[in-house]
Amino acid sequence: MEQDQLKSAWNNLGGENKKKEELKKMISENRHPVLKGIRLQMIIEMVAWIFFLVFYYDMFDGEQKPFYLNILLVTAVLLLLTHSFLGYLSAKKPVNGNDLKQSLVNYLAKIRRYALISVASRAFSFVCLLFFFTATISFTTQKYWLLGIILVILGLQVFFLSRIWGSRIKKIQLVVKGLNE
Repeated sequence: MEQDQLKSAWNNLGGENKKKEELKKMISENRHPVLKGIRLQMIIEMVAWIFFLVFYYDMFDGEQKPFYLNILLVTAVLLLLTHSFLGYLSAKKPVNGNDLKQSLVNYLAKIRRYALISVASRAFSFVCLLFFFTATISFTTQKYWLLGIILVILGLQVFFLSRIWGSRIKKIQLVVKGLNE
């Protein structure tokens, strides 16, 4: 279809003539439903983690823990906050190329890196949290079992998060492969 035909079809759509400003509003991040959801989740997570950072020292006896564990905990939370923010920025600008195929290839490379960072940062952060909360515990057999269960759950979460990202990447790879054919 020629560009003039596309413009004509767009202009005739619904009998309304869409102006550039209207189109910009339609695709802006404030009106995009997926970005709204991601932004809302990011804001809720950031508020919760910041609340945690403000009060962890008193609520969870941070003063009784070694200094390096406090640093690890703060680093882990900052890593989670950075991860959320980078995810939002990544979703905000998915188009990055001259054409659809190049844009998808670039997006695939970007999402592969983000997936690796996502899984690694979540695992690292939760291990840091686990170290912080178990540093002053006197372990008994029951507590070792509980720790084992927590580690299994953590391992399952990392496994399933990896599978989810792998599934997303495969879908994009299939689209790119379809465009190559």
